[in-house]
Amino acid sequence: MDIIVVGAGMVGYSLAEGLSFKHNVIIVDKDIQKLNKIEENLDILTLLGDSEDPKTYQSFHVKEADLFIAVTDSDEANLLSSLIIDDAITVKKKIIRLKNDYFSDSPVLKKLGVDDAIFPDILTAEKVKALFDFPKANNVKSFIQCEQKLISIKIHYDQEMQYRVNDFNAEDVVIVGIERKKEFLIPDPFDLIEEMDLLYLFGDAHVIQKLSYKLDTKMPASIKKIVIFGANLSAQKIAKSLFDKQLDIKMIEKNIDYCKQASEFLQDQVTIINAAFEEHNLFETEGLKNADMIIAAGANDEKNIVKCIEAREFGIEKVVAINNDKAYYGLMHQLGIVVVRGAKAGAHYAILEKITSSSIVNARHFCGGIAVMLLRKIYPGSQLLGVQISPIEMPHTLFYQLSEGKIYAKEQMKPLSEGDTLVVFGKTDDEDEIQRWIYTL
Repeated sequence: MDIIVVGAGMVGYSLAEGLSFKHNVIIVDKDIQKLNKIEENLDILTLLGDSEDPKTYQSFHVKEADLFIAVTDSDEANLLSSLIIDDAITVKKKIIRLKNDYFSDSPVLKKLGVDDAIFPDILTAEKVKALFDFPKANNVKSFIQCEQKLISIKIHYDQEMQYRVNDFNAEDVVIVGIERKKEFLIPDPFDLIEEMDLLYLFGDAHVIQKLSYKLDTKMPASIKKIVIFGANLSAQKIAKSLFDKQLDIKMIEKNIDYCKQASEFLQDQVTIINAAFEEHNLFETEGLKNADMIIAAGANDEKNIVKCIEAREFGIEKVVAINNDKAYYGLMHQLGIVVVRGAKAGAHYAILEKITSSSIVNARHFCGGIAVMLLRKIYPGSQLLGVQISPIEMPHTLFYQLSEGKIYAKEQMKPLSEGDTLVVFGKTDDEDEIQRWIYTL
């Protein structure tokens, strides 16, 4: 496909990196330093120009593109560029990122010919909310390509019980990874499950939820009291998404303007405390130590990490941090902090999932970034329809075919049908090799 990406920041770079493996990508930005970084690391075309200036697009050598993606930090720039592009190039599909969720119910997007809009703050809030549906889970990942979820659970059970991986594998749930002593393992069906293993289960969410109560007898079965550090827009949306859970929510924020905005937005349904994150005695004086969960949702990733560590010192087991910098992902995982991708870090995943093409492979990293899951869905007209896939023999890798709600291992695979999804689990070190295989099917 021929793809134009407007915006060379964190999201634009990540999109270009993932899409350039198989597709022709042009990225546009007015920041020469960002473009230079991309040219140094990626084999794609760059164009220096203002996304809001029609002349920028008139200099393109192509007159038609399969996909236009606008991901600058400005809603206005993304909206305007999606309109201007039509005067210079014929675009088959448009996807843009927006901060203001007013546009989610507005006819403006339809008038501009925008096919999909991504609202990152809402996506972050939904990811946090998913943790409340699975209180025993360490993390929960959902996918547009399939109904199955990837859920991690820490093993805390009676040592007299002896379970093997095969005891849980079925047509609706499979164990696709084990983290043991900070090492990620692709499990063998006859491997024993050990105390303190972090188990990665993929499949029917309801089945996994029932299993979680057997696998973890330590974490609380429900969450009632939570503390959110931060009252920025993202934190506000997280709090609002939890209203239907009937929780006792406290929000801590130093900035008085954020406190006022949060009070108005949340309609006094949350206790808002105007105080600095750094005030250690808040856990005692405000009763924060009695929380079932804390969510560190400030703009600073380092402070979010510190706040989670501090909460652990007061005996709070469930600590969640909103994270935008990939560099901290592994560290937070090692510290036992539940990581939820923030607005920037999670936006490119959401955009890739909106590209409904069988030629797109979506990669999702987990286990602190040392494990990877790749998905390729079979859409109408795909050249893979009716094809019997023969997975390559690759160590430390699991292959599955998802079809009609069931999970088929590689030895059970059948000719591909519309709506099926190919899923591969492996180590990030092998990601390039797995990508080459799945892209060239």
